[in-house]
Amino acid sequence: MSERRLLILYGSQTGYAKDTAYRIARQAWRRHFSVSVQSMDQVDKWSIFTTTYPVIFVCSTTGQGEEPDNMKKFWRFILRKTIPYDALSGLKYAVFGLGDSSYQKFNFPAKRLSRRLQQLGGTPIVDRGDGDDQHYLGLDGALDPWLENLWAVLLDRYPLPKPIVPESVAPDPSCDIDYIDEQIDASVGKTELIPGTHLARLVKSDRMTAPDHFQDVHLFEFELDDSTQTPQWSPGDCAVLRPENLDSDVNDFLQQMHWTEHADKLLQIKPRDESIIPKWIPRCTTLRWLFTNYFDIMAVPRRSFFEMLYYFSSSENEKERLHEFTTSEGQDELQTYCMRPRRTIVEVLDDLPCSRVPLEYIFDVFPEIADRSFSISSASAVTPHRVDLTVAIVNYKTLMQKPRVGVCTKWLLNMELGRTVGLRFAKGTMKLPAGPTPIIMVGPGTGIAAFMAFIDDRVSRNISANYLFFGCRNEHGDFLHQEQLQKWVSCDKLQLFCAFSRDQENTIYVQQRVREQGDLLWSLISEQDAIVYVSGNANRMPDDVRQAFTDVIADHGVDDAAAYVQAMVKTGRYQEECWY
Repeated sequence: MSERRLLILYGSQTGYAKDTAYRIARQAWRRHFSVSVQSMDQVDKWSIFTTTYPVIFVCSTTGQGEEPDNMKKFWRFILRKTIPYDALSGLKYAVFGLGDSSYQKFNFPAKRLSRRLQQLGGTPIVDRGDGDDQHYLGLDGALDPWLENLWAVLLDRYPLPKPIVPESVAPDPSCDIDYIDEQIDASVGKTELIPGTHLARLVKSDRMTAPDHFQDVHLFEFELDDSTQTPQWSPGDCAVLRPENLDSDVNDFLQQMHWTEHADKLLQIKPRDESIIPKWIPRCTTLRWLFTNYFDIMAVPRRSFFEMLYYFSSSENEKERLHEFTTSEGQDELQTYCMRPRRTIVEVLDDLPCSRVPLEYIFDVFPEIADRSFSISSASAVTPHRVDLTVAIVNYKTLMQKPRVGVCTKWLLNMELGRTVGLRFAKGTMKLPAGPTPIIMVGPGTGIAAFMAFIDDRVSRNISANYLFFGCRNEHGDFLHQEQLQKWVSCDKLQLFCAFSRDQENTIYVQQRVREQGDLLWSLISEQDAIVYVSGNANRMPDDVRQAFTDVIADHGVDDAAAYVQAMVKTGRYQEECWY
């Protein structure tokens, strides 16, 4: 019989693909496969050419159809032109993508990966699966039937040696965790910085919007403390922060779990597979440290959380409810209970007082705090030791009428001046031209963040062909970076067109300003090869702005204006960076 092994590789930006990979691994364990789960950048890339057992790829989408950070090295590797066309002729693989069909480049990383594996001779086990956030059941709407098909094919090729492990049996924990003698040298518990991390000190935290404006937008300035080497970032790049849970939230959670008494006692973590836990997590630490720095207790729990919690409930009523949430038929109920009202892990555990997680299973149940990326509003060419972030504070009420503040923005708001944090840099999706090519920027709201760095960098190089379309509700309420923008205007380094949507009887948006400046824009695009950048909320704005540019081009005699814009997109002359 063929070796009953599976390798599951994931590319994950916010944790969903990783969570899906481990869900597949648990199902494989029940079917008596030996399973290894790693990120694509963790795996020995050369081993993919000699692997004799099936490989399952799970990858999400980030930015505008980009690969997740922990997949990029692997992706660049298999794109090498020197790889023979039949290098993967022995590979049997399956690909599942996680995306959102409201984006133009829906599941592009999964589609590109599947196509490349086939180009190199790989054989798909089943058709590619495309998970879609827009499905009424979320990603599970496509994942459940895809997995059913996958297991049917695999079990036909690798027959079961014994019956499937029942769903009522809990999988083994990923780690052995034990409290240890407090006299042990505590230095082993010190955490290491994630590679590429720079220390930065918060020196400014100012509200940019008026006190009576409904939306709080803050300017956070960080001063790099790196005395040995000043990092370089390009205009359009992002700063990556890993937030922490607030002390008050952690204290409440520890009390809820009946762990307060042992919260500061040293414990030792022994992973059964080293790939399960990041290397920067100390193997000797405390519960308080883990739930402050690593586990996201304020997250909206995914289906896998309920799947695992089911095993640890002492109440039959709670077990019945938890089991319902883990079935395909119960996904609509789970959406109603958890996803739509944005119910957090803490709130779920409040609802389920008889369901408590054993210590050794914490890495299997609780999700990791996801990194947050923010466009940098300052240019390293001008202020090499300062990183400015323009951040909209996530603050809303749920369907349960409970106030919510985002984990990262709450952490930033409560941060004292002078606090030092770890900060990394990541490439953005918008690229600034090196020369004096005119740039047309459309950035309503916090979409202006990256454009502040664009203009700052170009002004430092004495380039004045900068055109910005900015939109907000009120000139005196949320005109972000007003003072600096007007300085650039006054010294002829910027042409600024503003749309204050609520300052007159009829609402005015940036796309109307684009149409009003049609002659200017067409001249810049057709005669000077100007590049268009669009950044901001992805709901309707990007489509409306693209239509405005299409209309401008059509008004100037181009028969197929939509094709003209699409050609600009393909050549990098029309770039978007939008988010929900």
